[in-house]
This record gives sequence, C-alpha cells and structure tokens, in this order.
Amino acid sequence: MDPQLLQKRPSEIPLVVLDTETTGLYPGLGHRIVEIGAVRLENWQEVGQVSTLLQPGRKMDPKASSVNGIDDDDLVGQPMFSDVADELLALLDGAVVVAHNAEFDAGFLGQELLIHGLKTGGQPAMLPNPWLCTLLLARRHFHFGRNALSHIARHLGVRMGRAHRALSDVYMTAEILKRMVRTLQQRRFETVDDLLHAQGNAIYAPSFSVQMPDVITEALVNGRNLRLLYLGKKGESNRVVTPLYPSQHRGVGYLVAYCHQAKDQRTFRLERIFSAELI
Repeated sequence: MDPQLLQKRPSEIPLVVLDTETTGLYPGLGHRIVEIGAVRLENWQEVGQVSTLLQPGRKMDPKASSVNGIDDDDLVGQPMFSDVADELLALLDGAVVVAHNAEFDAGFLGQELLIHGLKTGGQPAMLPNPWLCTLLLARRHFHFGRNALSHIARHLGVRMGRAHRALSDVYMTAEILKRMVRTLQQRRFETVDDLLHAQGNAIYAPSFSVQMPDVITEALVNGRNLRLLYLGKKGESNRVVTPLYPSQHRGVGYLVAYCHQAKDQRTFRLERIFSAELI
C-alpha cells in the first residue's frame, strides 16, 4: 500500500470495514468463514460492498452456531470463498481495512486466501492492506467498561442491528470508528498512520508457508487420497484421508483433511504423521 496514503486523514482515503462469522475460533485448526460482510467507504460514504453467506466445506461448531445463529442448513447451496474472492480483493484494493478484533478477521482471511490459491493452482493472494482495529483503540484510549462491539455501540448511541451477523456488525463498526476518530483527532491522532500507532501497530493478514512432505503436496495437487500412519491422542492409527489444505496454528504445521473412517473433517499435526502413501 502507498505509504503516502497513511499520512492522510481517514476521510481522505478508502476504508473497507469488514466482519466475518466463522465455524469456530481457530483458522489453523480447520475452521472457516461462513459469512463475510465488507463495505468500502470513501469520505465516509459507502461506494461498494460484499455481503454473503459462504459454504465452508465443513460442519458448524455448535458453540459458534449458538453465537451467530448460523447453522448447517443455512449454508446449503451458498457460494464458496473462492467464488467471491476476486470481488472481495477488488473491494479491498488500495484501502485500509477496519475491523473490531482485526487480528481474528485477518487470520481467517489470510487462511482463506491460502486455500483459494491452492484451489486455483496459483500462489495465495497476498493482502498488503494494513488493518485498523476498533477493539485495540477502545482498550488503549477509551473507557467503555467492556469492549464488546454491542456494548460500545450502546455507550456511543450507535444504532444497533442484529448482533453477530457480518453486515450488521460492519455498519456498527463503521459508526464506532467515525466517533472514535473525532475524539482521537482532538488528541492529535489525526492521520491513519497516527491511528495505527495509537492501536499499537498495524495489523496484517498473515501469509502462510507450511513445509509438507512431497507425497502430501502431490496428493493435494492431484486430488489423490492418502493412507496415513498417525500418532494421535489414543496412540498410532492408520487413516485414509482426502487432503484439503495445509494450515498453521501457533507456529505448528497441520494438514486439514477429510478422514474416511470418521466421515468428517479432521486436523493432523504434520510432525505426528509417521508415514504417508498415495492410494
């Protein structure tokens, strides 16, 4: 992103306010985005948006469903992330991304772009956009008592929609940011760069580089099944799996795969795979 843009006020550059709903908390352990809402603002005016449910290719975690109200039936027939990736990347082009708990959304978006790159036979799309986080700004510079999005919205008199749904949370986040910016500009945090420093530092969507055995890479590229000898919690076991994509969680590499014995998606720690052969 052009560093000169960061020396401008938020009203002078494109902002994309973004929120995701997911199957669970950890993208590196196989969880996926099930809803994304993103609105592009220029001079605080909406000029474009992406808003859709997404088919994650796995089941919802019951705890996640209890929070966002999305269940497996809601996702039948919905597009996959790859179907909307190009539209989303075009919306994000040249913009600072804004989210409440940006590290969470950035982590999921980075993982989805890795998977998208693998599916389209190319490299994962890099996302150079810096992320501005209203949660970090709230923690560092305001005293709301609690920093949940809905609590801050009530405190600031921001109109609330349906909590924990992507587009509704996007509009709340945009209004909260606008009011935070007014206050912070009075404290001489005037430019976007000032605001990024005010939250601690810029946040970026992670790019992943997971080193896998050649046989697993070949299975991923050619759509082959594998027979794994794996050391799990209950000891060694033989598994027949369809590999889906590599991932990383807290610095550890994993293979996310469909396990034919369990008839469900499972996550395999790479260092615990003793052997793998194509079948």
